[in-house]
Amino acid sequence: MTDPRPRPKYGEYAPLPPAAPEGVTEPSTGAQYPAPALHTAVPHVIPASVPAAPPERPRRMWDVLLTATLLLFGVVDVINGFGTAANLGPILREGLAAQGFDGFAADEAAAEAGAVANIVRVIALVLTIVFALIQIQRTKIAFWIPLVGATIATIALFVAIFVAVLSDPGFMTYVDSLQPQ
Repeated sequence: MTDPRPRPKYGEYAPLPPAAPEGVTEPSTGAQYPAPALHTAVPHVIPASVPAAPPERPRRMWDVLLTATLLLFGVVDVINGFGTAANLGPILREGLAAQGFDGFAADEAAAEAGAVANIVRVIALVLTIVFALIQIQRTKIAFWIPLVGATIATIALFVAIFVAVLSDPGFMTYVDSLQPQ
């Protein structure tokens, strides 16, 4: 038996129930089929101009909770680290003194590097929150976004520290004096 209708696209035609002739009795149960209703004989057609809605993905609560926890850790880290990065000169002086170098004098470079690190860390946090919320709204996996944001913020802080330390000419002289001759 051939169907004269064109080949359906996904979701275009609803399946038709099997129709038996009126008055036919099923041999195993003795039940008699009713006459097919008029509305079941006409296929349900979705117009081609209306796209079918994609199936909705289930919301992964573990991902939402993990992403929210990681974002909260990021907010706390940026808030707690803000004062440290803003006051980078004295902190570097103390850290380098513990390593045996007592002459750190690049406080201005450290303050500038710390300010840049704070700006980059806040921007990274805001972008991380925005992109994570977009992914959660789309019901896609989002926990990796705070991890990437934390990596970028950490790299920014380390670069600021390295720039501040390496901008001190006394530190470079100290490093050269440690090299075996």
